[in-house]
Amino acid sequence: MDSPNQNIDPALVDRIARNIFASLPLLRKRLLHMDTIQAEHGIPLSHVQVLSMLSETGSMSVSEISRRLGIAKPNITPLVDRLIEVGLVDRQRDTVDRRVVNVVIMPEGEEKLNAIHNTIVQQVQEWGQDVPLEDFNDLSEALVTITRVLNTTQS
Repeated sequence: MDSPNQNIDPALVDRIARNIFASLPLLRKRLLHMDTIQAEHGIPLSHVQVLSMLSETGSMSVSEISRRLGIAKPNITPLVDRLIEVGLVDRQRDTVDRRVVNVVIMPEGEEKLNAIHNTIVQQVQEWGQDVPLEDFNDLSEALVTITRVLNTTQS
């Protein structure tokens, strides 16, 4: 694996920054219609993100969720409480250290996440009809790269 580059070309940094600004509204408008997802499934994006992380990891503490989302811990606790109220997650004491309380996704949370995933698949299928196959493949690879790069540079 390449080592981190301490001498990044400022023009490259500027190009990435410009592309981020250009792509963010397009992602929201064209790629992912979160307003539709929120209306159809009755769940805000922050809740979807928590469910997705829990589905991926199995369980996390509120502190871990806070760190990964970049949201202050006092703001995560009421979010988790709302997810518990609707039966999508639960709190469980850690089996090794009983002082630690983890948040786990419940079967209903997995079902909700699967339904949201299916909605996103449908959205991508619909707008993807007008995209040339080569561009569609390029987009898929670009998203894999973005995810890989951002996951390896998490703070």
